Amino acid sequence: ADCLPGEVDVRFELAKSILSSITSPDLLADESTPQGKAIRWIVCDDSISVQLFENQDTVSGNLPKQKHGFRLGGDAGAAQVIRRYILAAFFYSTSQVSPWIDSLNFLSPDLHECNW
Repeated sequence: ADCLPGEVDVRFELAKSILSSITSPDLLADESTPQGKAIRWIVCDDSISVQLFENQDTVSGNLPKQKHGFRLGGDAGAAQVIRRYILAAFFYSTSQVSPWIDSLNFLSPDLHECNW
């Protein structure tokens, strides 16, 4: 990812370490794939994920709990990054041929993914 200088490479590697449990690192590295576009959105444009990465616990390596909604669990920061990535990959994979008529708030960087 080359969208921002400095910390973006650290964020990209952190995101890749989280997301490689569900997606091949080769797909994440390829900027032309929906998965590659999704990880770059997570790292460069998604203010919620960026904030989670920037507040990673330096001792445990854990991301902080998400700051938005979810009463019934699933509040781990890494789980939120994974959910947002999956939804972004879905968006990119279904909008490549023709754009969505209504984006339904998908990829809104400041909204919780449940509000997309």
